[in-house]
Parts: sequence; C-alpha cells; structure tokens
Amino acid sequence: MKKLMKFISCIMVFILLASVSGAAFAADSSQLMFSSSGDFVILQFADCQDVYPAREAMVTFINEALDNVQPNLVVFTGDNVVTDNLMAFDEILNPVVSRGLPFTFCFGNHDQESNPEKTHEDLLAVYQTYPGCLAYDADPALSGCATHNLPILSSDGSRVAFNIWMFDSGDYMQNKDGVSGYSCVREDQVEWYINKSMQLESENGGLVPSIAFQHIIPQEGYEIFYKSLLPLGEASKNFDDGSSYTYLPDFTKFDGYIFEPPCPSQCNFGQWNAFVERGDVLALAVGHDHTNSFVADISGVDMINTPGCTWNSYGNNLVRGCRVFTINENDPWTYETEVIRAADLAIKEGSQIPGKEDSLFTYHSVVILSDLLESILLLIKSFNFSI
Repeated sequence: MKKLMKFISCIMVFILLASVSGAAFAADSSQLMFSSSGDFVILQFADCQDVYPAREAMVTFINEALDNVQPNLVVFTGDNVVTDNLMAFDEILNPVVSRGLPFTFCFGNHDQESNPEKTHEDLLAVYQTYPGCLAYDADPALSGCATHNLPILSSDGSRVAFNIWMFDSGDYMQNKDGVSGYSCVREDQVEWYINKSMQLESENGGLVPSIAFQHIIPQEGYEIFYKSLLPLGEASKNFDDGSSYTYLPDFTKFDGYIFEPPCPSQCNFGQWNAFVERGDVLALAVGHDHTNSFVADISGVDMINTPGCTWNSYGNNLVRGCRVFTINENDPWTYETEVIRAADLAIKEGSQIPGKEDSLFTYHSVVILSDLLESILLLIKSFNFSI
C-alpha cells in the first residue's frame, strides 16, 4: 500500500511539473500597489510546518487571520509544508487562493528536507501552480532557490514606492571547523541584493524603502539578547568570526518575548552589514524559532522574529500567531507591525479555533497570563534591568 501511495505521489509531481515546464516564470507584481487610502498591508505566516491532513486549528487560524486582517500580500517564511504529500500545499494555500490574494514565500530548513526526492526548484514549481503566487527565482545561479524581490507601486502606478525582499536562507551547512549547523544567506545573495538595491535607487531617483523576509535569523540576533563574553564552551554560542555570546538575555533591548535561544548559522557573509550600509531595509522578519516574538533595533535596522503558527510542531500559546505589517505611501520610511495571536482570535465571538486543539478557557487564560507578563517586562525595563 505504501509503495502504491508513493507511486501515485510521484505521478502527481510529474503532472504538476509537466504543466509548468518550459514556462518562464516571473513575478507579475503589477497587482501590488498602494491603495487609494495610501495603505499596504502584509500578513506573514511563519512555520506552518504541517503535514496532510493539517491540524484543523492551524487551517482555521489562517482563515480567521486572513478575514480579520484582509491583507494586500501574504508571505510564508519557510518550513511551510513538511511532508511529501502534495495535498498539504492545499491546506495552507487554498485559504489565500480562495480569497484571491497574492502571496509569496521563501524556503526554510525543513521544506526540502521533508521532500528528499524533490529539489527546491521542483517545489517552487508546485507553488507556482497556485493562482496568485508571485514567488520566482530571480537568478538561478544564486545560492539557494527563490531569492527574489517584489516592488510595490505607488497608488497612481507611476513609480516603485516600496519593495519586498525574499531571501532563501538555506537549510544546513558546515562551518570552518567542519561542524554541521544551520545555513544563512550567502555572499552571492548579498551581492545580488546590493546590485538590485542600487538599480532600484537609480530607476526611482532615490533609495526605495523596503522590508526583507527569510527563515533563519542572522547572527546579529545574538547582539540583542546575549552578553558578549569570553567563550564558555557549551554555556555560550560561538561564531566563525570569533565572537561568543553567553545565554544571558538582556530584556531591555527588545520588545516582545524570547522563549528560546535564537538559532542562527555559525557563519556570516555580511547580510546585515549590507542592509545597514545600503540604508533601504527597514526591517528583516524571520521565523524559524517558533516561540520567539520580538522587534529589536540593531544599528538602525529592525530585527523581527515572527512566532510559528504551527500546531503540528512545537509552539507556545503565549505567542503562537502571525504578524501584520502596515505601510503607508505618504510615510514609507516607517511601518507598523503587530502579532495577531491565535489566542486573541480564539476569544472573539464566533471564532472556530477553540476546541480544535485547546479550549476557550485555555485561550482566555493565555490572554490573562500574557497581560501579566507584559506588566512584568515593563517593570523590568523601567529599572533598566538586564542579567
């Protein structure tokens, strides 16, 4: 029976890929445009990380989040589908497609790992069969797959008023000592970003403000939370550039929650420095660390972790959710962001989330506890306290 199912799955992959073979995919982002009111809303889902059939709570949450936010663009930032059953794509994408919303995505470290018989290019082709998919591979010669950008036009369509960067941060790689760990955005991708950024600047008469998305947090995330000290073996995180950080969080340097140490690569090819030097990226939003939810300024660029929306993998009801970004054409160099938590939606009248995994009482308790934690964090910050 298993062999039969595997054979059927292979046939489905062949049909899907055959239907798109030979097509020159490029993002038709003409539909990405600021509204007449000047707003553009992005909804980010991180780490759906589900199989088929998906957990009902996650699918219900995606549907209710879409209805509450009504975004102009949906972004999935990796570890989207973690099974070789292609029907799993329907679970996370049909809520978006059925509403006629454009979407894009980047790969995480588990997407292709769960589909060992398919390449990233195969999986990109599957995504591109869904109406509204704007993801494409800007340069197949680059490391990874589906690194690309999406311009957002001004409300009159006359110029590029904003830009979205999507990076493939890879899955795994070896550091200088041959130790395997998480990957990161590579040097050629950084160079591509710099060149494209300069092109946008030239074509539009100045820097184009932007937000970047990827799966794995860069090394610089450790600068927010942890003290830079001498290496302490297993009690510290050591990077290839010689820097070392202990696991001692500084609660004064970020807004939000950190329930697990960030998990970046031990390698660093200068992505963050390029953002700072170019000056067009307002923020980088990542996923990967499911129970972290924060915003922190590092050298003028915001590092943002969006919590996982999965119920299939590990999570925490105190943060489980998705993230909204609101940009206004009249002030594109600033943005607003907030996390839409599953618990907040679940306690709304008419929500179908309670009972799928957790009770309504549980979600009410989560909201009360988070309010208490928020008060404690504000108290800590008022005393400028750090460990």
